[in-house]
Amino acid sequence: MLAITLAFLKIGFLGFGGGYAMLSLIFSEAAHFGLTVQQFADLNALDGLIPGPIAINSATYVGQLYGGFGTALAATLAVCVPSLIIVPLYTHFEARLNDHWQVPALLKGIKSAAVGLILAIAALLMLTMVGNVTTITDWSNYQADWLSLIIIIFVATADLRWHLNPLLLILLAGLLGGISYYL
Repeated sequence: MLAITLAFLKIGFLGFGGGYAMLSLIFSEAAHFGLTVQQFADLNALDGLIPGPIAINSATYVGQLYGGFGTALAATLAVCVPSLIIVPLYTHFEARLNDHWQVPALLKGIKSAAVGLILAIAALLMLTMVGNVTTITDWSNYQADWLSLIIIIFVATADLRWHLNPLLLILLAGLLGGISYYL
């Protein structure tokens, strides 16, 4: 339990850029506890349906898989602790920090890195769902799942073109996947 608590403390302290940017760090740390790419994909699907921040949902999910309720609680609390420390410190020193020219430059670099991390984990999840690939470099198991690819393209098009509610898109994709499973 101590190992997973320390891992999620690390995620809480180093996870810049919001929940989606933290996904690659969460996956990297959770893989040490046996989380598979398929379980990570399930986590992301559940995260769209379960209310709450991605980091908290991830900590609870990984903790439950790794060691049950107590470990899930420890991981969830561990990922929250850094915010309880950093936010009050930042608000106390906000005026001084905003006066330094280095802070906007630092934040610009962090934003760029966050976008790269989001794209990397999105590519890994897409390759896992569409091609049964467990890493970006592992193409030996590639086996195209055309239905998953069609669902991804449909959902992306519906979101970009018609701006449909994401919850509706998730439920629709789940319905299509469920129907295809029973056919």
